[in-house]
Amino acid sequence: MAEPSVRTITDDELGTYIDVVRTAFVDGPASEEEVETRRPLTDIARSLGAYDEEGRMCGAARAFGTQLTVPGGAAVPCAAVTSVGVLPTHIRRGHLTRLMRTQLDDVAERGEPVAALIAAEYPIYGRYGYGPATEAVSLRIDSRSATWRDDAVGAVEIVDAETWAKIVEELYDRVRVTIPGHIAWETVMWRIHAGLEPSPWGHDDQAKKATRVVWRDAGGEARAATSYHVDSTWERNRPAGKLTAERLVAADGRAEIEMLRYLTSIDWASRVEVWLRPIDETAPLALVDGRAAHLADRSDHIWLRVVDVPAALAARTYAVEGSLVLEVADPLGHGTGRFLLEAGTDGATCTATTDDADLTVPVGALGAAYLGGTGWARLAAAGWVDEHRAGAVERAAALFTSPRAPWCAMTF
Repeated sequence: MAEPSVRTITDDELGTYIDVVRTAFVDGPASEEEVETRRPLTDIARSLGAYDEEGRMCGAARAFGTQLTVPGGAAVPCAAVTSVGVLPTHIRRGHLTRLMRTQLDDVAERGEPVAALIAAEYPIYGRYGYGPATEAVSLRIDSRSATWRDDAVGAVEIVDAETWAKIVEELYDRVRVTIPGHIAWETVMWRIHAGLEPSPWGHDDQAKKATRVVWRDAGGEARAATSYHVDSTWERNRPAGKLTAERLVAADGRAEIEMLRYLTSIDWASRVEVWLRPIDETAPLALVDGRAAHLADRSDHIWLRVVDVPAALAARTYAVEGSLVLEVADPLGHGTGRFLLEAGTDGATCTATTDDADLTVPVGALGAAYLGGTGWARLAAAGWVDEHRAGAVERAAALFTSPRAPWCAMTF
């Protein structure tokens, strides 16, 4: 028998690859139609299969190239990792480790300074240098008691799927470059969410039944967009439906509030839930009674892996002027080294150095802190950071802090 191995799959293995992923996620085999739906959305050259001693595919991991917005507004090349899984018959045999090592080698060869993923299980990806960089919540509002502090402005328009897909894509592309943690999103994905293209995840009915809306300001400019559906239920002969909006894209806080105002005004819904919101969501502060809204299901969202430390740290800006020497420990070797970060509000440089380290950090801690979502003081208190010079943690915290919590309105 051969040794277990990892390699790029071939085009005719896509069906097997998808079945491995679905089985790992406790789902049934894919139909031929689903395989063909996924084919144009899958970069075969970045799709890896793990093979056992008998040559059978038993694990999978995929990535696609995107752009990650970092503090300061720069877009950093990023490998978005997805569809990772190992068959339950083959777990704990090293297949995942071989997949992740091979994938990170490929990311480094492609010159992508960072990789990102959404972890199905918390304990797994820290072993490969990923750290929890952003969090997310669900926003839940009691419509019956929601009274907004300011008077309504602008107007909401119900639009068809084609119009919505075009508007929301243009709006998202404007907004994502202003919010650290956001990634680029392809046109086809917006068309899938609009129900204009078949969904590879079997969500066609839900997408086609959604109501799509745009909020326009007094000048007629589209400033917010979302889609939603209502589960109609009745309690004591009164409508008590739940309205769910998958994501809300807004150009600014006012546009966001106006769209939420509209969602809470729909008569047959007594509850509104908006998925994937930032942990510093402002909606409660815009209500007369902030307790009419609450943030639920707070959890880690985007995990980041710094692959090229100098490139990643030099790509973003920092809250204050200052310097820091970081000793980075990376068990996989990509980020290992000692680096001098000279940072400021207009940019930064990061170079290898032999100077004494201010802090020693595992590469996962650096990924967690990179966008400003996980504070250095918190990391140090949890034992993730070793401080060699008094005040270094405080200095790092001041440098990396973010005015608003980084987050991403997308999942992948």
